[in-house]
Amino acid sequence: MARRIKLYESRGETSIFIDAEIKGTGDLQLSGQDVGEAPRKFYGDSDYEYWLTVSKEYKDDVLLLLLEKMYSGNSSVISEFKELLESGGIPCKFHSWA
Repeated sequence: MARRIKLYESRGETSIFIDAEIKGTGDLQLSGQDVGEAPRKFYGDSDYEYWLTVSKEYKDDVLLLLLEKMYSGNSSVISEFKELLESGGIPCKFHSWA
């Protein structure tokens, strides 16, 4: 089952659309489409499409890299990450010991 989210959308003289998707194969794919004046000027066509794919074997590495980029040096990382998961409807379990 593929899952997709919209990362960016801008409409204008050149409209830009960028999505992220977990493909049915388990790969992570970012895809974009530029429509309008800029691709017409540079490529002679009003539509330019592009993809970046990370194989499923490296998705965990992507997750750790993103967590490091977003939360490194943040002492409230666990509570903020928990809130993020909950806001996205992603189950998690918090444990503590004192």
